[in-house]
Amino acid sequence: MPIFRRFVEDLLPFVPSIWRRRADNLLNITISVYDQAMDAVAEALSEYLEAWPIDTAPGWLLDAHWGPYHNLQRNGLSDADYRIYIHAKRLLNKSWGAADQALEIFHLLLPSADLSFTYSPPKAWTINITGVDMATAAPAVLFMTKLPSPDGGGFSAAGDNGTAVVADAVVFSYNSIYDVVPPSVGWYSSVYGDPGSATAGWAHVAAI
Repeated sequence: MPIFRRFVEDLLPFVPSIWRRRADNLLNITISVYDQAMDAVAEALSEYLEAWPIDTAPGWLLDAHWGPYHNLQRNGLSDADYRIYIHAKRLLNKSWGAADQALEIFHLLLPSADLSFTYSPPKAWTINITGVDMATAAPAVLFMTKLPSPDGGGFSAAGDNGTAVVADAVVFSYNSIYDVVPPSVGWYSSVYGDPGSATAGWAHVAAI
């Protein structure tokens, strides 16, 4: 239905019926002309927007149409990243809490991450995210995080207890100042930092 037609049809029943009884009544003629004009504007606007799909729309159209249409703010994202999040929001809007849907959305937002799914019956499950640092994963996790009213949002269906865990991969590095075999000194290190890194072994968990 054209976007302006509903406005007119919603208001028409509130007009006293005696004013709408005659076809040549000025009010009827005015509403009819208004309907036709707004239909033409709506159809032209739809055709214009459809000529600019998300992947090729300029930045101003992302801000003016596609972002607001999906209730998604840019928040400093580049055009390329904004498009990705708009596509993710479309997937999120159509999801019903299935594991493969969560993995699909996270894969779209974090294409270089290693993702896995762990199920804990009856309604608990975890998306495990490794292969990217926590700073990179944070926006994607926030996008999927349950927020209190009135903001709402998040991924899980009602009653589910879903979490996303971002873990910084950790290895135990052996070394020795004496070239002893086997090595006698060890320390935790991170694939994202030197041994003793402030983030080595850290993890972030969020309800989604």
